[in-house]
Amino acid sequence: MLQEEGYIKFNCHWNNQPADFPGKGINELNYWRSKLYQQQLIGVYPDGIGFGNISIRINKDNQFIVTGSATGQLAETGPEHYARVDSFRIDTNEVWCTGQVKASSESLSHAIVYQTLPEINAVVHVHNLKQWEKWQHILPTTNESTAYGTPEMAMEISRLLAVPGNLGKGTLIMGGHREGILAYGKSLEEACGILLSLE
Repeated sequence: MLQEEGYIKFNCHWNNQPADFPGKGINELNYWRSKLYQQQLIGVYPDGIGFGNISIRINKDNQFIVTGSATGQLAETGPEHYARVDSFRIDTNEVWCTGQVKASSESLSHAIVYQTLPEINAVVHVHNLKQWEKWQHILPTTNESTAYGTPEMAMEISRLLAVPGNLGKGTLIMGGHREGILAYGKSLEEACGILLSLE
């Protein structure tokens, strides 16, 4: 695996072809992603770097549909803007995906939630500086020295989810990822509802 600044570089094995997505799933993803985009919880910074992503589990094998890389600037999305993550390896920072776009480099943060919590069917990652600063160490918070997009971040998320009492909160603050907040639920409505209720 390639190393970058001491971290294992994200490696996406991309099967570049249209994926077979459940229609209802894509409609639900589009609906909630649009709401989060309107709230500026998903979007793009002035320098062109996108932020935020959304996913749903599609089976008990931990496969899931996630927004594609470099789609943050889009106000509306369609099936061509999502990838199906077919498999992943946390320790080597690798995903295997199918779709017309590559899976987000944040996919392993979603994958570890699905792997750790079989009852969870939706994961949402957004950016909001005000809420990030307010809720650090009040809500479960990953170690500040742990960089996003790394196996270490995935392991931090898994560690926090195993702490009694944390599971019911439905959200994590990514301490080492400025502005980053992760929410999860049995449905996108539940996960997004948790996010949208934060003040």
